[in-house]
Amino acid sequence: MRKVHRCRFSILSRICLISFIILATFTFINQEIFKLNNCRGLEQDSAVPTSSIPSRYLLIPYREFAYRTSISCNAYKLDQPDKELSQLHPKYSQYLRGAFPYVIPYTNITYEDVENFYNTKSNKSRLAMRQISFASNIEFENIPYKYENGMWSPIGVTSAQRTAILVPLQDRDYNAKAFLLNMHAFARRQLLTYLIVIIEQVYPINSRFNKGRLYNAGVRYIQQNQQKLNITCFILHDVDLIPENDGNFYTCESKHPKHTTLRIRKLNSTSDYSRFYEFLIGGALILTFDMYKRVNGFSNLFWGWGGEDDDLSLRFIQRRACVVRPSYELANYIALPHSNGRSNNARFKLLTWSTVRLDTDGYNKIDSMIRIVHILNTSTVLHLKIDVDANHIYYKSASIGNSQLIYNKTYADLTTTRGPVTTRVAKKLTSM
Repeated sequence: MRKVHRCRFSILSRICLISFIILATFTFINQEIFKLNNCRGLEQDSAVPTSSIPSRYLLIPYREFAYRTSISCNAYKLDQPDKELSQLHPKYSQYLRGAFPYVIPYTNITYEDVENFYNTKSNKSRLAMRQISFASNIEFENIPYKYENGMWSPIGVTSAQRTAILVPLQDRDYNAKAFLLNMHAFARRQLLTYLIVIIEQVYPINSRFNKGRLYNAGVRYIQQNQQKLNITCFILHDVDLIPENDGNFYTCESKHPKHTTLRIRKLNSTSDYSRFYEFLIGGALILTFDMYKRVNGFSNLFWGWGGEDDDLSLRFIQRRACVVRPSYELANYIALPHSNGRSNNARFKLLTWSTVRLDTDGYNKIDSMIRIVHILNTSTVLHLKIDVDANHIYYKSASIGNSQLIYNKTYADLTTTRGPVTTRVAKKLTSM
């Protein structure tokens, strides 16, 4: 009997050993195929030689990771501050009404119209509808507010936080005006002390959008003017989104970033809301400067639509951070119509090594990459016009043969958006 048992055990051991060897071999082959496919893609889509990127940087099959990963904090409740008039939280505002009556203005609206609207005192009652040349049936309440030292603040109340709403922009002026018209009214319902900053990309001419550099530039400008503004909370906000419920509080949480864009529906659409995926943090993200600096802000390498928000999610994960979210009933948004931007075909390749670039590609490098072309400061908007490629490497790279040198100068710029530029445009930018 003992011999029989030993024989069975020996056969079983051999089967397990053979299975293990087969499995290990199969896994190794798959990994090598994955590396080979990624390297071929990089070689075709990027001006940077494949040898510039060590294979160890290709850390994850990004798409699978994003679909399977949630960045939400587990078992965490939003802050529940006490009612205190010296530091009033929006939840205790007397002007909360629930549904927010957003206004879709006519296309003839101007920035001056928005400015005059919020600086002209109305003698009508707080709930009276107002008819104006650029909009009809405006139901915004006349909440007592004052503008002082670059910030709007409620009269008779001290807000819990001082908030900067940062809005990146390129070629969507109508959306920007509609956003300003609505967001001032929304912020006042919550009795926020706030300013709205539009960060517009104006150079390079006809280039793809670089939202990451614009956000980094906006945060940098605020930090350089902190002595005057004393901002304690940043709201990173897409220009085409308007909140639909004033119970969606635009305040920073004490421990975690807050993502509030849970459900979106297109204006005049008959379809239901589209829901976010668990890895998403784009749309409206609310966080402190310390939280932003901890992940080194946004990557500076994403040119065109897509990728920069997911790159930021990967940075949060790398820094062991998660995001909190309000309830589905409150975090609803209307999406204003706009033309689609040009997509970033290199985004998935960039995302495979996001966390390796975290310390060398982001907020801490923004000073050398951007230049403020013009500043317009009115009571309703701080409008920064930005050259997002101030050192002009983006243009020069098309004519310089040594792409390895370009790689070093631009902190591994793998984007596929380089294209020929006329001599006239290049000279104009260089002379600025």
